[in-house]
Amino acid sequence: MLRPVTTAATAALMVLALTVLTQGFRDLPLDERPEWLVVQMVLWPVLILGMVEGVRLLHYASQGYEIRVDRLRLILHGLPALAIVVLPAGQFTSWFGAHSIWAQLDLPTAKVMAAFWLAATLWASWEVRG
Repeated sequence: MLRPVTTAATAALMVLALTVLTQGFRDLPLDERPEWLVVQMVLWPVLILGMVEGVRLLHYASQGYEIRVDRLRLILHGLPALAIVVLPAGQFTSWFGAHSIWAQLDLPTAKVMAAFWLAATLWASWEVRG
């Protein structure tokens, strides 16, 4: 019972931390770049690392190891991070208003941090058992 509550709490804290960190970094030059450039900076490393991890997991599976997925972590951490990354810029501002703290999630810095959060979630959600 404690594990699902902890996972849910850390997911909520991660979204809050993204807004706080984005507030602190909002004036960096990264926020002045076009959104597609930020996505390109993050997309290719995440895709390459994901392919490497997928090949590693397939190798373990072919050797007879059991691969388990932490679905709760994927849902509570992965889906919010994925939403922040893929929603178009301005969507959170439209939903919550320009003066809301959630509007910070539209900035490219938040999208970059959310992409790395998503990559870490995907990496940590797989468990190999012998």
